Amino acid sequence: RVPLTRELDEANDRRLFRFQSGTPVWKGRSFHPYDPHGSDPAGYADWDELIASLNGRRKRSRVLAPLFSSAELDDPSTHPINHARIAYHDVTNSVDYDTVIACLIPPKVALGHSAPYIAFSGFDALHQAYVLGVLNSLPFDWQARRYVRLHLSFYILNMLCFPSWEDIDWRRIGELAARLSCVDERFAEFAVEAGVEWGPLSEYRRLDMRAEIDALVARGYGLTVDELWFVFTDFTERAVSPAYREMVVGKFEGMG
Repeated sequence: RVPLTRELDEANDRRLFRFQSGTPVWKGRSFHPYDPHGSDPAGYADWDELIASLNGRRKRSRVLAPLFSSAELDDPSTHPINHARIAYHDVTNSVDYDTVIACLIPPKVALGHSAPYIAFSGFDALHQAYVLGVLNSLPFDWQARRYVRLHLSFYILNMLCFPSWEDIDWRRIGELAARLSCVDERFAEFAVEAGVEWGPLSEYRRLDMRAEIDALVARGYGLTVDELWFVFTDFTERAVSPAYREMVVGKFEGMG
């Protein structure tokens, strides 16, 4: 129900985004966690040409086609590109900064092969935001670092473990991740469905919300405070500052 898929190959599909303006095609470099800045895209596509090609591929896809009814497959407006979706960096590493780099991508933005996305089926916005929150958390990143070297391959991401639904406050994580993601009007529809506001946040508020997510995910995994401090040892102080570590631990201990 949550298969991983790629959209455009940046070499073989170059003809589709050969333009100087139009629908942007983002690479992994075009976003950071909760930061859909969109800078330095791979190129731009003509929307009509792009959606016709993508919808044809969806019909033939063993990954996407089973997620949709026949009527939906015949309707290009139901293609995932029309809605906000979660993408992540395929090219990454296991040192210093984040290994898992995921972000909510705005509607009508195409994705190159270095930015695979999660094709949700039957998950509302709040559940999707919960998944995003876990992906961008420090405990999940620590887990990924056991296996990742240069690529977060499908098989690696598929074998990583999420906390049990019964052991985690998924709703609160979803609310926090949705609010962090909905930075402007591009995400207004997603924000309404998730039940959160949209718009910019102060840097302190963003850090505070991310720290709460990290603490909640650590609780969901059943970590102790000592184990949480051990997770931090995988990150340099440039990547995860001492002040942020204290913030996460403070929230963790405050949860009882």
